[in-house]
Amino acid sequence: MNSKTKAEVIWIVVVIAILTWGAVSSATYLSSHPQNIANPAGGDPEGIVINVTGYQWAWQFTYPNGTVTTDKLLLTVNTTYTLIVTSKDVIHDLYIPQFGVQVYAVYGHPNQVTIRPTEVGTFIMECVEYCGEYHYEMRGTVVVT
Repeated sequence: MNSKTKAEVIWIVVVIAILTWGAVSSATYLSSHPQNIANPAGGDPEGIVINVTGYQWAWQFTYPNGTVTTDKLLLTVNTTYTLIVTSKDVIHDLYIPQFGVQVYAVYGHPNQVTIRPTEVGTFIMECVEYCGEYHYEMRGTVVVT
């Protein structure tokens, strides 16, 4: 085996080791951290239903009493909510990291996710699906009182 072949073998082994370590680490982390999973709308919603509409470049929240807010989701601690998420235009992806929630907003295809905030505070939400020129402005807050 010449020196070039040895170098190639070493590089291949190192790359395979790094990829294996990354896959095992990711699988271990994901299996030990439960996630809220968004389900297609259609089942019976739990608790208070809030309609969420993504559009370029904001989030609109419509509450059962008809109140509408933009880029601010207002919740009460220890109350169950079902968010029915859709889009007016392109695909968006509502992400609330502190709640472990990520759900696609797709035109004509409502998705739903049930959440129950357990801490009072103000949390960040954002769109994590590139949706156009001002995508970076599609952020908001979740206010839990």
